[in-house]
Amino acid sequence: MGNDRLGWGVFASLIRINQGVRQKVSHLLRIKGGSYKDLAVGHPFAMPSPSGKRGTDCPRCQKDEYETMRLESAMNTGREGVTAHGQAIAVVGDNISNANTVGFKNQRAIFADMLGETPGDRVAGVVSGAGDGVTIRTIQSNFEVGPVQGTGRDLDVALSGNGFFQVGDVANPQLTRAGSFKLDGDGFLVTMDGLRVLGYTGADLATLGPIDMRKVDLNIVPTTQTQLFGNLNSSANTSDVPVNPLSFQEINNAAASTTMVSVYDSLGERHEVVFAYYRTGTNNWTIQAYVNGADVGQAADAPVLVGSTDLSFDSSGRLAQTGNQQSTMNINAPWSTGAAPSTITADFGAFTQFAGSTLVTNYSQNGQGIGEVTGYEIDGAGVINARLTNGLTARVGSLSVATVANKDGLVRSGSSTFVATDKAGAVTAGLAGTGARSKLLSQSLEYSNVDIASQFVELVVLQRAYGANSKVISTASEIIKDTIALIR
Repeated sequence: MGNDRLGWGVFASLIRINQGVRQKVSHLLRIKGGSYKDLAVGHPFAMPSPSGKRGTDCPRCQKDEYETMRLESAMNTGREGVTAHGQAIAVVGDNISNANTVGFKNQRAIFADMLGETPGDRVAGVVSGAGDGVTIRTIQSNFEVGPVQGTGRDLDVALSGNGFFQVGDVANPQLTRAGSFKLDGDGFLVTMDGLRVLGYTGADLATLGPIDMRKVDLNIVPTTQTQLFGNLNSSANTSDVPVNPLSFQEINNAAASTTMVSVYDSLGERHEVVFAYYRTGTNNWTIQAYVNGADVGQAADAPVLVGSTDLSFDSSGRLAQTGNQQSTMNINAPWSTGAAPSTITADFGAFTQFAGSTLVTNYSQNGQGIGEVTGYEIDGAGVINARLTNGLTARVGSLSVATVANKDGLVRSGSSTFVATDKAGAVTAGLAGTGARSKLLSQSLEYSNVDIASQFVELVVLQRAYGANSKVISTASEIIKDTIALIR
């Protein structure tokens, strides 16, 4: 039993030796007459004696002349180095794998050293202030703006600078730079992962919430004015103005020309007004307006007169400036669709009379009717407009752009999104292009800001450090073997 205790004491003493192994062993064997028993139970590095006391009569050891890091600490240090650099390599791998991910922000591992003891915490056999390896203190994101590329897709949008889109829950929104959006089954604007995009519906810029793309602000406006531009042929045949024509064909046969103009009633329904131009004499014209009888509760396809005016021109082909000259026409249409009757002023003041074709080159009207949505467009301020089949656009809403006081306080939450922690500070939402918020780029996307070349360089550096730390472990293992061999 005594020999076993002696053997274990010697082993315990030797395995704690790191540098100067053979000099220390010689010193230990000389103390107390060079007895191995004294080494086992009398030296401060030895295992406790049966009485539970360690020897303290070595003056050199009392001066901590041979105090050092325990040999197995080298293996632990190497292990921490391997672990930390392995994690850093994983970060680089994550960056490279997301090199083409929309809105992805590359990350880096921040290393920090570890101490084997804290101030005031004395550990036997450990040098004061000795290191205990390395650890990954944090993973830090780089929020530099990535490359922006055009896509030609209506619902793709990129931030040109500072800011984030807000998605998800209104009470606790997530932030993202990935502006690839779509419509879900309920008509809401969402991310590719189905998170609802937050913003302002219609013209309401105070209430943040999901954007319902079905709520198109139609703003139906009945037509009250129209203006026509054109020329009346001074050489056209004269004709009588038909009284109560039975068909539009009869009108076409009698008139020098006809023009069809679209107008809208108070319900947004579109109606066609046919203007017929009759040359009644030299420099004199009569213009009449007709609508389809079906629109005003009469026979279908039968023309119904709703307005008339006379125009006179001077020898220069311009409208004659006479006291009773009227260049406008009042149209009164009692629609049968349930809409209010329309009173429309048609302006012909821009007409001329020259030799040539009788034609209307253009016209305008101030009404707006219902149209089906054919697509969407997002401008630099984040305003979403719907394109309608009636050729007009209608406002749907606006995207919200948020700024963050401290971007280092953001934490990744997957799918190129981030959540704000207490360290992020104030998160302020508003319209793009206001305050510190950047403008938007329509039909574009911001791609990953990962630089492949830089990542490969970082990978080589980390790989070498990983190999060096693994070498520390293997070297410490060999030293332990050599130390054990000393007592054989």
